[in-house]
Amino acid sequence: MAAVRIKSSLRRRWHTASRIARWMLGVVVVLVLIRLALPFVLKAYVNRQLDRSPEYDGQVGDIDVHLWRGAYQINDIAIFKTTGEISVPFFAAAEMDLSVQWKELFHGGIVGEIVMRQPRLNFVTGPTADQTQTGKNTSWDKMLESLFPFKFNRVEITNGQVHFQNPHSSPPVDIFVDALSATATNLSNTRDFKTELPAGVTARGQTLGEGIFDLQLQLNPLAAAPTYEVIAQLTNVNLVALNDFLKAYGKFDVERGQFSLYTSIAAKEGNYEGYFKVLFEDLDVFDWEKERKKNALQVFWQAIVGTVTTLFKNQPKDRLAAKVPISGSFDKTDVHVWATVSTLLRNAFIRALVPKLDEKVTVKDVEPPKRNGGNSSRRRNSTE
Repeated sequence: MAAVRIKSSLRRRWHTASRIARWMLGVVVVLVLIRLALPFVLKAYVNRQLDRSPEYDGQVGDIDVHLWRGAYQINDIAIFKTTGEISVPFFAAAEMDLSVQWKELFHGGIVGEIVMRQPRLNFVTGPTADQTQTGKNTSWDKMLESLFPFKFNRVEITNGQVHFQNPHSSPPVDIFVDALSATATNLSNTRDFKTELPAGVTARGQTLGEGIFDLQLQLNPLAAAPTYEVIAQLTNVNLVALNDFLKAYGKFDVERGQFSLYTSIAAKEGNYEGYFKVLFEDLDVFDWEKERKKNALQVFWQAIVGTVTTLFKNQPKDRLAAKVPISGSFDKTDVHVWATVSTLLRNAFIRALVPKLDEKVTVKDVEPPKRNGGNSSRRRNSTE
């Protein structure tokens, strides 16, 4: 009798173990099927999100899923304008990696990060709206957020490009920044820094004419109005490489010269304050041996430009420079013309502006415009 009970108990255990094994096997099969189908489901979802804009349509290549790190990769993404005659995509990238930013879990935030490899932006201008591509009137931030269930806290760009093109100008224009690397951190303020500007962006790239572009930005992405401090510089641009742009938009070109730009701007509560500092070195606009091949009007205009630049150059240093203070609100910009003319004359006849950033403008320097519409009382020293 005891043997029968033992045998019956073993049979029940066997049936129970068999059911558990079959259930576990079924779960494994379902998980494998879901894993195999997930790239196709994600690809359909991503394409659907990219198609939501009335003016732009997107397409992607393969999608790779990495469940172990909570990530997936979008390969060969491209977004084209559908309402026009433009052949280049507005945005394209070899790879976009979207993942959970695991280390932020220790700071109480469930957020994501995105790494874009070889992204390219193409801004195109033309004589008509169908021949122009700017990307405005489309909520790209919301489209990007729709691709991942969590807010992005970190964005990284490697080997990027930004192009400004006008294929309809004479001559056609294509100016760009390439080899662009950029990193944005703490965009969701997961780390509750006790600072007014908790997020940061750094960027560096190379421009047409072998110039170097550098940018450092501190901001509060959660502020109701734009709140930031930015310093940027564009240095040692060979102006000869920009001759197509200068001919198309300025109707002149240069024989030689280098261009640099320095800026510092701060914004708070809808107002901003700052300056631009521009310098041209070794600038030579007019060369008779070359210009005599042009028509009379072209030669006349180029002679005027050449004369003006020669007049206002700081002759010992062969440098043309000016500092342009700006201030105002995002509804109205004040460019201080007399301060600009003052620095231009001072640079030409007294001393050359130094080719570097001056003081950094901070949010503490930003003052609201006066009630009568006048400029704010605090101004950047225009003669520095």
